[in-house]
Amino acid sequence: MNFSPDRRIELTVCGRAGIDLNTTAVGQTFGEIPSFTKSVGGSPANIVQGAAKLGLKTGFIGKVSRDGMGEYILEVFRNRGIDTSGIVIDQTGANNCLALTEIISAEQNGAYAATGDAFHHGTYLYRGNTADTLITPADISEELIASSASIMVSGTAFSQSPSREAMFEILRLAKKHGVLTVIDLDYRPFGWKSKEETAECYERATASCDIIIGNREEFNAVEYVSMPDNRDNEKSARETLLKGASLVIVKDGARGSWGYTADKPVVRCPAIPTKAIKNFGSGDAFAAGLMFGILRKKELLYAMRLGSACASIMLTKISCSEDMPDYETAETYREAHFAEEKNEVE
Repeated sequence: MNFSPDRRIELTVCGRAGIDLNTTAVGQTFGEIPSFTKSVGGSPANIVQGAAKLGLKTGFIGKVSRDGMGEYILEVFRNRGIDTSGIVIDQTGANNCLALTEIISAEQNGAYAATGDAFHHGTYLYRGNTADTLITPADISEELIASSASIMVSGTAFSQSPSREAMFEILRLAKKHGVLTVIDLDYRPFGWKSKEETAECYERATASCDIIIGNREEFNAVEYVSMPDNRDNEKSARETLLKGASLVIVKDGARGSWGYTADKPVVRCPAIPTKAIKNFGSGDAFAAGLMFGILRKKELLYAMRLGSACASIMLTKISCSEDMPDYETAETYREAHFAEEKNEVE
């Protein structure tokens, strides 16, 4: 990857920073949960906190509410050493995005057990006209972008305007200043007007990025118009590389992840068998570990394995951002589960 390692920020993440209210009791429905604990959540916010815990110098670009929740987000980020100069305070009275979680096993919910789903995690997400969706191109800090080695945008931030235009402005400024650009596809059907709109927007966004990270469902969303019948991970990756990307990471759940570049053999990283209590947050942890490895100029296999270690740890925890591992914990876990540094070949 080509980037400037001497800049004061290694990774700036852009998009949603909201409030998570996490269950304190595994195996209880929403009505049975006695209490919740709060943390700063949203996929981009989880990633930047995970990266900061691993030791990267981080920043964040987004918009938060002008109330106690917005103050709390800024306080948490600052306490983690995350540069908040790119966070704007909303002046319209908009609220922050809010998510509440429950963790229920398939055995406790017959409908989910019948479909074969492992968990009914019950994330209740409130994101209608929230502060993060109201960020505009004029809100974007060019100074922070120019001071960053890499920028990561979230696919969900493209689903509504004016946030969509703000994300494209971020990508434009990143290219202007020679910043490595990354997109976590983070596809959530809500918020988008149609699948055609989603595909058009994702096609444009991914064409402006050096690194694309996504799972099978997310690549299906990207390819809905161009390759509607494709379900082949390698074909998805190769088509994306032809459009200008340098690295494509395809995540495929329990099967593991694959890293594709234009001029080197595919890198495969198996998933770590994990006794999970939930199935959300792991993708954010994977992205944090992956970017740590890339930005510290490790081999791609190492970066993917560190990401897998972070993801596995996250699956065993109730919270997301609060339970992101530090580098020592993640590295010890990686070493324990990946004894030999060699690529897995199918």
